[in-house]
Amino acid sequence: MANQIGADNHVLIQGRIAYGMSGTSAVANQANSAGYLQADVRNTETIQTELYAAASVAASTVVLSSTISVVGIKRATVFIDHSRASTGGFGINGTEYRIDASQKASGNDTWRTLASVVASSSVAASAASSSDCAAGTTLITITSATAMPANDNICFTSGTIEWVRSTIATGTASFNIVDATTYGHVSATGLFAGAEHFVVSINTEAVTRMRVAINNQASGTTLAVFSRIACITEQ
Repeated sequence: MANQIGADNHVLIQGRIAYGMSGTSAVANQANSAGYLQADVRNTETIQTELYAAASVAASTVVLSSTISVVGIKRATVFIDHSRASTGGFGINGTEYRIDASQKASGNDTWRTLASVVASSSVAASAASSSDCAAGTTLITITSATAMPANDNICFTSGTIEWVRSTIATGTASFNIVDATTYGHVSATGLFAGAEHFVVSINTEAVTRMRVAINNQASGTTLAVFSRIACITEQ
């Protein structure tokens, strides 16, 4: 028995999906164990292209991600990757990431902040790789006399930017990471500890557009950072 669209007087087997017409739209309904129709409420997830590809953000600047339409979208989950580009500490606050939304399809006067996160302002450890680091390795050798911290997020900041998580630091010579590197990195690649990941899930049923503002002037003293932002939506 095929799924039915707009058919009358049909009995559905449990689990079979029927589609009732509402104007020009077909609304999915599914037979439950009692034989009654119920709306099919399964979510459809869509992986968006990155809103902001991994790149450096200069000190004392505000950078905007690309804007996406969230018309017909129930929820959007934003993934923010952040890294330092120098070891110094910020004045008071670290970089702020603002998730902005608008109720209008165009124009710049209706952006409002739905949520925000603020990165750490503390001093960050750094090192340089002492040899080429091949893709698929879990051992990173370094030349710096400063040991990288264990159990910390660390970012490769030259070549292909990549975030990893350390497990064990072996003195000042090397450290291990949880998951093998995705990309290869040449020797002398800069590494910065204290990187951060943020995940923010937003109800977007009542808004039209969404973007992320990277506010890297949220403190009296600011430094360059690295950022990457992506989003998954649910219909």
